Amino acid sequence: MELTVRRKAFLEELPDLVRKAVEEYGTALNGIEIKEDEKGCYTVMITYEREPHR
Repeated sequence: MELTVRRKAFLEELPDLVRKAVEEYGTALNGIEIKEDEKGCYTVMITYEREPHR
């Protein structure tokens, strides 16, 4: 099952946020998308694969 987590960040916080996502999700990480809004804040969409509960 693919899940997406949304985080808000300022430009100076982006490197740490991306690093943390890579460490936390590892090989399950499918992608990271970063979008800037009109106020200069960034929305980071972290998509990863999760095994279904059994």
